[in-house]
Amino acid sequence: MYAVIGANGFLGSYIIKSILENTDEKVIAAARNIDGMIVSDRVIPVKCEITNSENVDNLAEIINSGEPCKLIYLVTYNNIDLVAKYPKVAWDINIISLASFLNKVDNIICLFFSSTDCVYGEGKPDYRFKETDPLEPINLYGVYKIAAEGLITARGYNVLRLPFMFGPSLSPQKKHFYDKIADDLRQGKKIEMFYDSLRSSLDYGTVADLFVKMTENYYKVTIPKIMNLCGDDCLSKYDLGLMMADKCNASRELIVPVSSVTDGSVFIERRAFAGLMDNSLIKNTLGISELKIKV
Repeated sequence: MYAVIGANGFLGSYIIKSILENTDEKVIAAARNIDGMIVSDRVIPVKCEITNSENVDNLAEIINSGEPCKLIYLVTYNNIDLVAKYPKVAWDINIISLASFLNKVDNIICLFFSSTDCVYGEGKPDYRFKETDPLEPINLYGVYKIAAEGLITARGYNVLRLPFMFGPSLSPQKKHFYDKIADDLRQGKKIEMFYDSLRSSLDYGTVADLFVKMTENYYKVTIPKIMNLCGDDCLSKYDLGLMMADKCNASRELIVPVSSVTDGSVFIERRAFAGLMDNSLIKNTLGISELKIKV
């Protein structure tokens, strides 16, 4: 049995899909909004607002009363600007509610928690952060995620630090950045994309498959408590836009490079220019030779 908390988000939807395709197990799919969730006789949808104690008590009872679960926790308040604007709301969701959930759920085989490259802070275009590097976040979101990681590892569970992820939404009710780019390219519209914000990006499908692969191999290999789950390549959003133009058979000239540094109106809170991560540990652990983004 799986339990995915935050199952109706972009990544959560892909993880549900991967579980159904790669295992024979059922999955408790918990989300604040269960409308549009993947429908299957193996999916058990549970409406759960993580800050609502009654919702969490109900979810914990479902998890604790059944067979032991492989649990994947994805809930996060992750808009960097809004975290800075509403720090108490973000603290309640990212820290207090996580701690309460961990204190109520104990019928689990393993737990994988989604963290972020924001914990590292400002990097360099020629350097990839390793899991053992000092954590020096430059925004409050990164600070809060470090605190959340501490709660997870203190309980003996596992943290996966994720990069900027890319891919089509699996829900007809909400579009991803990817879908907007594809729609604009098909209409011949120009799209401005940052050339100077560098990440070790991966697609949602690959990330989801690796989450499932790790849970399925939890007792077969030694899995480090903290790992970077990211791609091999140094990619800007402009690079991703060019890939999308090729995929859509559109002109690359429709992708216009712009700077995330010189346009101060884009973001309120500071972002890292380079947040590249080293993925050697996860590749060695799972016996993977390369991790390339699929557009």
